[in-house]
Amino acid sequence: MFELSRESSVPLVDQICERITQLVRQGQLPTGTRLPSIRKLARLIGASAFTVVDAYDRLVARGLIESRAGRGFFVAQRRIAAPLIAVEAMPESANESVALATLCMAHCSDIVPAGSGFLPENWLLEAGSAGVLTRLRRGRRQPWLPCPPQGLPQLREQIAARLVQHGIAAGAGNIVTTYGASQAFDLLARILFTPGDAVLVEDPGYFVLFEQLRAHHVRLIPVPRRADGPDLEALEAACRAHRPRAFFTQTLLHNPSGSSADAAHCHRILSLAEQFGFAVVEDDVYGDLYEGAAVRLAQIDGLRQVIYVGSYSKLIGPALRVGYVAADVQLIAQLLERKVLSVLSGSTLLESFVSEVLDGGRYKRHVEHTRARLARMRRDARAALESAGIEFEPAEGAGLFLWGRVPDGAPVDELVRHALTRRILLARGALFSSAGNCGQWLRFNVTHSASPPLVEFLRESLPRAA
Repeated sequence: MFELSRESSVPLVDQICERITQLVRQGQLPTGTRLPSIRKLARLIGASAFTVVDAYDRLVARGLIESRAGRGFFVAQRRIAAPLIAVEAMPESANESVALATLCMAHCSDIVPAGSGFLPENWLLEAGSAGVLTRLRRGRRQPWLPCPPQGLPQLREQIAARLVQHGIAAGAGNIVTTYGASQAFDLLARILFTPGDAVLVEDPGYFVLFEQLRAHHVRLIPVPRRADGPDLEALEAACRAHRPRAFFTQTLLHNPSGSSADAAHCHRILSLAEQFGFAVVEDDVYGDLYEGAAVRLAQIDGLRQVIYVGSYSKLIGPALRVGYVAADVQLIAQLLERKVLSVLSGSTLLESFVSEVLDGGRYKRHVEHTRARLARMRRDARAALESAGIEFEPAEGAGLFLWGRVPDGAPVDELVRHALTRRILLARGALFSSAGNCGQWLRFNVTHSASPPLVEFLRESLPRAA
């Protein structure tokens, strides 16, 4: 009943927990069943008593078994069944953006995450290996102690050094760390805007940002995004008509299109920002994946009009909620105050982990390897999706995303719903438009979009050209 493997890479204590959990869920160990004593089970499986104690303690903590004084361990009554049923029966979020973000973050091995915004799990493990945790444990840092509110000094120094390599003049004093880019955007919105302010956003653009800004009751003014950057005529017209407080833009590897702005667009954006007096928030969370000589707004501007936002959650792992803002020191002081009032500080553990990954070239190697893999998979995904009926603009783009058009005869909303019943996650294009445009578009994650189940589903569902 308790057969375990000595050759397995899974620790013995985890095997014990998993085996007992299976037996309980399959009904082979009904409620009230007495488990072998610690010594007896240790003899049966040839393990130490300490291993069995550890396993039983974990199972007690999970509510699967219970300890009865002087009598031993017994299978516990499944008290959580009714509440779980109630939770699972709850309606889906009425906010489709929240629903998509939730599904993207969920770990479901049987779903094809074609609309996800994250790298595959096995890619992330290459950067955040178990060896990093070992080095943290053996090092001089104490990751359980409080983190300085502005961020771990060593990490801010490392970020500043990387920015200087990108041509962005910044020191550790120009940086405050955040819980990913999402908190950075929220903190900036709290400082920069009052209800009713006009804020320019790219269309299409990052759907979660739209919802964050709407929560601050600002007016979102869409600026069409082209293959070479924002539509400059539309941008200037919006500036004249609305006198915006800020413009949120992704210069490199735009989400969802994969396009990058050229130098001429960057200079014109900064010229308009100076002329009309608005801040430019440059979202560069995917910029490290750009290959070649990149032009960034912050590189040209020197953090005068530009507020630069970065994150390591996308490339090291979504569980590592470590982002940052680089800006003028006066704005950093305001961000620091707002951060303290909202979450007090960041996590020394998470920031130490990222610092360790950045140290010694591990992150650089990971990025180079990821960039090369994405380029290969992008070609394969585009070819597979085109064969299934998805249309693309001539510009190739780069990075994690493909922005594809569904033929006019296909109802996209129904397609997305039907895909989910087939365990395929698609990202509807209209979510990426603050104006509700892009109704016939889908965002595809290139690492999952050559998947045979996805391609087969699209071939079955999309009308074919005559």
